[in-house]
Amino acid sequence: MATTVISIGPFRDVHDIDVATTNGRRCTIDIYKNDSGFDSEVTILDSVSSPSGSWVYSTKPASDSAMDNFDAAIELIKKYLSQVDPQDSIKYVHNPCNTPFISEADQNSVLSNKGISLSVRVN
Repeated sequence: MATTVISIGPFRDVHDIDVATTNGRRCTIDIYKNDSGFDSEVTILDSVSSPSGSWVYSTKPASDSAMDNFDAAIELIKKYLSQVDPQDSIKYVHNPCNTPFISEADQNSVLSNKGISLSVRVN
């Protein structure tokens, strides 16, 4: 009888960050490590707007800095909110799986520089 061993590993290392807004929109920031640095996507789950839906956006630029990608992702979310609901704002930023690429302090610094007065949560 033959034995088969299957090894499953991550396709890419990822830093997953959840964002919620005061009016109930949800966003996920995924920052991926690749051979040349980092790139990221933002998924916006908008059940508040009409029509409701979900959208995935790639942030620019891909760079050697995960912090640049986090900054771009927060900016993308802010611009989205300003277009669909100027009264909505980021309510919380949560790191459910620790902070593998961007420290809590660095995330708080980015938020502060963008005029967002809150502290990120980790786990």
